[in-house]
Amino acid sequence: MSIIVKRAFALFTMMSMMLFAQLSLAAENPKDFVQRISTDLTTRLTKEKAAYQKDPQLLLKIVQENIEPYVDFNGFAKGVMGQFYRQASDKQRADFTDIFKKSLIKTYANGLGAYENQKFTVKPFVAGDDPKKAQVDMDIQTNSSTTIPVTYQLVLDAKGQWKVRNVLLNGINLGLTFRNQFASTVEANRGNLDKAIANFVPSAGEAKK
Repeated sequence: MSIIVKRAFALFTMMSMMLFAQLSLAAENPKDFVQRISTDLTTRLTKEKAAYQKDPQLLLKIVQENIEPYVDFNGFAKGVMGQFYRQASDKQRADFTDIFKKSLIKTYANGLGAYENQKFTVKPFVAGDDPKKAQVDMDIQTNSSTTIPVTYQLVLDAKGQWKVRNVLLNGINLGLTFRNQFASTVEANRGNLDKAIANFVPSAGEAKK
């Protein structure tokens, strides 16, 4: 190995290690990530409640601005499409992701419209085997003193930032629920993916344990 090649290899190795270190430093603690985005959203809901009660579109905007940047919609949508993702064209995948994202944000907005300063507690994070994946648990206390457990399944993106890939609500796997719903929609449309994508509306309200 020539001196030039050795130096180039050493430089490449050093740059790779520096990049990995930067990504590691950039990655926020998963618990802190969930705590931050949840606090930011609930704070804004409380502050702007009078305004969005008069203007439902404002509520949709608040939810979109406080959720969209932190959700891996491409990965989430891929999981929801399930077996049909492989046979779908690039356009069908893009269309599905767009429709799924808009439907999910609208669903969240409808649910959060009834927010009444409910308290939540983010539990301590326990790291797993894969450093690029994390699971964070949260308890939400309702006004009737009922505790609702929520689990956020996270993935680390190429920029070293955590994104929500899936959510388990009160023991219900929403990603799996939506996947079953989409499969039923494909069946109802006789296997026509274009029609199934256009007609698909994910509904957390239909979720069952």
